[in-house]
Amino acid sequence: MTTHLIKMFLKFGQEKHIRDLYQNGTIFMNSIEYFRKLEDDGLRGDSYEGIKRIKNYPAGQFEIQSLNFKGNYLSLQVREAYETVVGNIFSLYCISSHGWANPNDFKIDEKIKKFGSHCLLIKDNPQFLFLIEEKLKELKVKFNHNFVNYYDKDKVDREITLFEKPLEFEYQKEFRLYVEQKLAQPFIFKIGNLADVAEIYNSKDIVDSLRLTNS
Repeated sequence: MTTHLIKMFLKFGQEKHIRDLYQNGTIFMNSIEYFRKLEDDGLRGDSYEGIKRIKNYPAGQFEIQSLNFKGNYLSLQVREAYETVVGNIFSLYCISSHGWANPNDFKIDEKIKKFGSHCLLIKDNPQFLFLIEEKLKELKVKFNHNFVNYYDKDKVDREITLFEKPLEFEYQKEFRLYVEQKLAQPFIFKIGNLADVAEIYNSKDIVDSLRLTNS
């Protein structure tokens, strides 16, 4: 298993939400079902969220005997999904060796600005994750976190995990926190003031000017 270095986490959003996260440590986790049904031009919404398996078939023929009809198709995709996907997620933009093998290649995609006007730059990511883990243990809920991997939805032929998304979302460089919940509703908890581990910036400034060095 490859071990990746995490340089920092970024959280983009509306100013009031970012300030609430900074001042109170409010972790707002929407349900997977919410993101699955959300229609926002493919920014946060993902109809493939919670997909169990994808099967892509090559070009071929099909027949509807009741209509005495035969036809051709260029390709065929069958998606197997849970009727309702339970659980909640909290997403972070992750600057790491998982996203960029070479720091010289680092650049945040302009589309990230659409997530909101402000950004929380988490400079002490181990402590940030520690605070989250300790609180979730206190709440006695099952959780997991990891990098999101990206796949070509038109070529993949296998089971899909909750830590995978279609390739068109790759620019989001997501690190995901997942919490097991039985109800499809928001899950919210607080980890306290983050002044010691984070700083607030305008999203535009971060996207336009943040760079990495080899040192």
